Amino acid sequence: MHAWGPAATWAAVLFLLSAWSSPGIPSWLADYDKVAHAGLYAVLGACLGYGWRRAKAPPPHWMLVGVGMLYAATDEWHQAFVPRRVPSMSDWVADVTGVLVGYGVAVIVFRRLARRTKPKEHGVDV
Repeated sequence: MHAWGPAATWAAVLFLLSAWSSPGIPSWLADYDKVAHAGLYAVLGACLGYGWRRAKAPPPHWMLVGVGMLYAATDEWHQAFVPRRVPSMSDWVADVTGVLVGYGVAVIVFRRLARRTKPKEHGVDV
């Protein structure tokens, strides 16, 4: 799979969720709306981190985080055109928080895995 395939796929999932005018969220989950936003966007952040790790020439971290933040903003804007949905700055803040957490965790995990699998020469880390 291409390095950016998971991020593109998850962005499509987020778009479809935003286009759903009446998602039928259980009332108990409505109280955790911002947690849901952060969780969904943490997946996007992790997918962007995966792309950074797998790309032959990865863009700088700030650029990938910026893409996640911009996508979250366009997602909120998109909701302005969906019946019974409204854009929200606080939702965007939760989305951005999720992108930052997901991306940060993914980069840390991938760096640690790379250190573990690094080949050794003559019993010494290379």
